[in-house]
Amino acid sequence: MEENRKAIILGAGIAGTAMALFLEKIGISSEIFELRSREETAGGGLNIAPNGMNVLAELGLAEEIIQSGCPVHEGVFRNSKGKRLAKMLFTDLQKFPQPAVSMKRQTLVDILRKAVRTKNIPLYFEKKVKDIVQTDDGKVIVSFDDDTVSIGDLLIGADGINSEVRKSVAPEIQPEFIGIISHAGFISKDKLAGLTDREFRNINFIYGKNGFFGFSGANDKELMWWTNVISEMPWSKDQLKNIHVDEEKEVLNKQYGNYSFPISDIINNADSYLRINVFDVRFLPDWSHRKIILIGDAAHSVSPNSGQGASMALEDAMLLAKLLRDQKECLSAFSLFEQERRPRVEKIVLEGRRRGEDKVVVNGFKQFIRETMIRIFINLFGSKGNDWLFSYKIKW
Repeated sequence: MEENRKAIILGAGIAGTAMALFLEKIGISSEIFELRSREETAGGGLNIAPNGMNVLAELGLAEEIIQSGCPVHEGVFRNSKGKRLAKMLFTDLQKFPQPAVSMKRQTLVDILRKAVRTKNIPLYFEKKVKDIVQTDDGKVIVSFDDDTVSIGDLLIGADGINSEVRKSVAPEIQPEFIGIISHAGFISKDKLAGLTDREFRNINFIYGKNGFFGFSGANDKELMWWTNVISEMPWSKDQLKNIHVDEEKEVLNKQYGNYSFPISDIINNADSYLRINVFDVRFLPDWSHRKIILIGDAAHSVSPNSGQGASMALEDAMLLAKLLRDQKECLSAFSLFEQERRPRVEKIVLEGRRRGEDKVVVNGFKQFIRETMIRIFINLFGSKGNDWLFSYKIKW
C-alpha cells in the first residue's frame, strides 16, 4: 500500500486496538475513537484459543496474556451430579505453539490499550459518531457530536455488534437475538474451598436437566462463571443495568441450586453478577464499501458459545494489516480480506449457534440422550474437531 496513509479506527476494543498495533508494524498511522468512557468496563470473561494467542504472540503480548489470565488445559464435560462425561484438549503444545487462555475481557482490552499507548497511537474516548462521508478524492471524513473531525485514507469499523460504521456498508443488516440470555460473573478462588487446581484450570461444562452452567479460572485469584438460558426476548436495558443480587441468587438457585459442587457456592458467594444478551451478526452481503471496511463483531459477531469471538477479532486485525502491507491499493486488500475470512467466520458463527442449542433445559429422557451423545462424540471427536479452529495461523 502507498506510504503515508492514515487509518481511522472506530472502536477501542479487541479488534480496534489490535488493528492499530498491526498498522503501526507496517508503517500506517492511525487514530482510534471509542464511544464509551475510559472508565467503562467491558463485561464478563472470555477464552482466547490457540489461534488467537498466535496473533498476540506476533504482537509480543502472548506472555503477558498468559501471566494475566488462566491457561486452560482441557474442557471437561460433567452432568449436574458431577459425573464426568467427556473431555477434550484446549491446549496441546505438540500441535499448537500457544496455549488457550481464559481471562477477563477487560484485562485483555487493558493490555492491548496499554500497548497502544506505548506506541503513542492516539486513542480518544467518548466519541460519538455524527456523520461519515467518503469524498471523491478518496478520503474518509468522520465527524463527531463534539464537533471534532478526523480525516483519513481509510476507515476501519471495529465498533462492535452495534456498529455505527456498518450503516455505511450494510445498512439493512441488524444484529439478531439468538434466543439466549446469560447470567455470568466472577468469584474469588479462595471462596471455593475444595475446588482442585486442575478443576480451576480447566473449562468446566455442566449439563443438567435445568440447563447449562460453565466455569473456569480467569486469573490466579478469580474464577469466571456463566450460564445459558433460553428466552424468547432479550433483557431490556434496565434489566441489564439494574441487577438485584438477592433476586439474582434466588433465580439462579431455583434453576441450578441442586447441581453438584461448586455451583451453589458460586451462585451464593459470587463477587459480581452480570447479565448478557446473546446476539450475532450473520452473512453481511459486503464487509466493505470503497474506503470503509468492517472487522471483528462489526462484521461477524458470534455467540460466545463458539469460544472464538476474541480470536476472530485478532485474526481479522492481523490479516487485514498484512494485506494492506502487501497490496498496492486498499480496495484490493479489502477484497482479498473478505475472500479469505468469510468462509471461516461464517462457519464459526453457525457453530456458535449450534453449540448454544445444545445447552437447553430438557426432560429426564432427553438429558440421558444428551449425556450419551456427549460421552460418545466429545470423547471420540472433541479434540480433533477443534483442529480446524486452533490450527489456523496467518503467515506474517
